[in-house]
Amino acid sequence: MNIQQAMEQIRGAVTAYLSKDERGLYRIPFHMQRPIIMLGPPGVGKTAIVAQVARELGVNYVSYSITHHTRQTALGLPFIVEREYGGRTYQVSEYTMSEIIGAVHEARERSGIAEGILFLDEVNCVSETLAPAMLQFLQYKTFGQHRLPEGWVIVTAGNPPEYNRSARDFDPAMLDRLKRIEVEPDVGVWLNYASGHGVHPAVIGFLEARPESFYLVRAGVAGMRLVTARGWDDLSRMLLAYEAEGIGVDVELIGQYLQDEQTALDFSVHYELFCKYRDTYRVAEILAGGDCGDAVARAQAAAFGERVAVVGLLGQGVLSRVHAAVETEQALRLVRDDIVALKPALSGGDAAAAQAALEGLRASLRDEAMARAGSARGATDAVGARRAQVLADVSAAVAQAAATGDDAFERARASFNRECARQAALAEEAGAAMERAYAFLDEAFGAASQEAVIFTTRVSADTLAIRFVADYGSDAFLRHNKGLLVETRKRELLRELDELS
Repeated sequence: MNIQQAMEQIRGAVTAYLSKDERGLYRIPFHMQRPIIMLGPPGVGKTAIVAQVARELGVNYVSYSITHHTRQTALGLPFIVEREYGGRTYQVSEYTMSEIIGAVHEARERSGIAEGILFLDEVNCVSETLAPAMLQFLQYKTFGQHRLPEGWVIVTAGNPPEYNRSARDFDPAMLDRLKRIEVEPDVGVWLNYASGHGVHPAVIGFLEARPESFYLVRAGVAGMRLVTARGWDDLSRMLLAYEAEGIGVDVELIGQYLQDEQTALDFSVHYELFCKYRDTYRVAEILAGGDCGDAVARAQAAAFGERVAVVGLLGQGVLSRVHAAVETEQALRLVRDDIVALKPALSGGDAAAAQAALEGLRASLRDEAMARAGSARGATDAVGARRAQVLADVSAAVAQAAATGDDAFERARASFNRECARQAALAEEAGAAMERAYAFLDEAFGAASQEAVIFTTRVSADTLAIRFVADYGSDAFLRHNKGLLVETRKRELLRELDELS
């Protein structure tokens, strides 16, 4: 199955395991909840989907790569205690708590949520000394003398032996105690993810044209040739960062992520053309409302591949503005609640104490962000980052109140209102950019063009863009989306007629 189907299976299993009856008892007893094991090639997104399921279900998430552990860190360290048996005293060994089980308890204490997912990566690559303990844990949910708390679901992942020489197969008796999910790379599923998560349009355009280049794990003369979903995602982030800093991108950089010489070379050529189109069409000017007559004429005369690149550039520009507006709004809602919760401290007449309370909140948020970053590779929290920035500005305003003797709450509210005004400007800019993008597409290719359909499909796949349209409206998007739905239904009806005939 593909990674999307795997995520649905995991979400369903975790939901079922955590389901309770009218008496508050788990419908599937804890000892009968099979650990889940995902087996699939490296870099397809196994780790990311487990973290996403935990976020969606609102439960804790603790992640460990089991290959980083020794028998001592997994089981705990031994110490000697005295016990009395049959009237005689004996010295016996006990163990400190396993680091992994300890992390589970810490997550429960930190969040106040009793339930969660414990994710163990590379579970079939454990050392020979740790393997028996690992098998015991999967079977009985105990490391040494310490048991996993009820309400925690074990999800594991591993690479089949053909992808990892240190991997080993589980014996049939062990597999009969696991819920097994096999995952395969799927470029279509990944492109759907990419369209809604800010992946660089050059990457999306290349893989739409060359889907066979999406995934490659093969032994070569010079070593492993490795191109994975993780590699494309990480390359996208690096391209965006390099462009923001004005650093040139070359094939050597690309080859560090796409570790197959031919694939890296092919994408390098594609990226050079993409950058050329970006400079030629001046997309930023189009979205800002500048004169685009020359760009329209060039687009009309362009080959289809160049047109798709232009659509990607327009989409990147619009969605980046939409994301900034929506994420800032979400952050402001959180900051509003923060200020309301701190109002007694802010209104108490002691601005220094109010500032200390704000700094304590900011420190707590930093700790939470670090915990998320350590538990889910690639998981970003743009809303959290914007919230932290707004809180920093509010804290600075409260510090000024402490210095001048002004009312701390009024200073905080004034700072918050300025941020709200900035967010309103961001939303207005994003809405105008979307309308201008559609105006360009209509003038260059026509309202019912394939290029307009591609653009609308990409916007529709972005959850933040849909939220933006729902909150702020977009006449152009709604008009084109309606047309897209009508055309899709028309094609379905024609296909049904062909099948009947």
